[in-house]
Amino acid sequence: MSTTNASTGYTPFHLHLGRTPRMLPPLTPENIQETQDTFPVDVTSALEAIVALKTDIADTHDALIASWIAQANTANAHRGQDPAFEISDFVYLSTAHRRREYLNGNNKRVAK
Repeated sequence: MSTTNASTGYTPFHLHLGRTPRMLPPLTPENIQETQDTFPVDVTSALEAIVALKTDIADTHDALIASWIAQANTANAHRGQDPAFEISDFVYLSTAHRRREYLNGNNKRVAK
């Protein structure tokens, strides 16, 4: 869960919880007090964490959209031209599975 996604730039843990995972500190009385001091419990800190999490999610959403656009552009660069059909051109129509598609369809169908 700590692997950074190439498209988003965030780890799934960070997007889910709003922070990166930390190692568990040694559980001694001194370290327990230090750990309690480093975690603020006031409302302002909680609101800042929520806003930061929402900002990270919005950044991830934007990065995913940019990645999708880049992938579509790359795929479309290798795509050929659409065929141009004219009236009275002969085309091949495959009817091999037409009966099965008719039988598995919905009730708003017409057999032709």
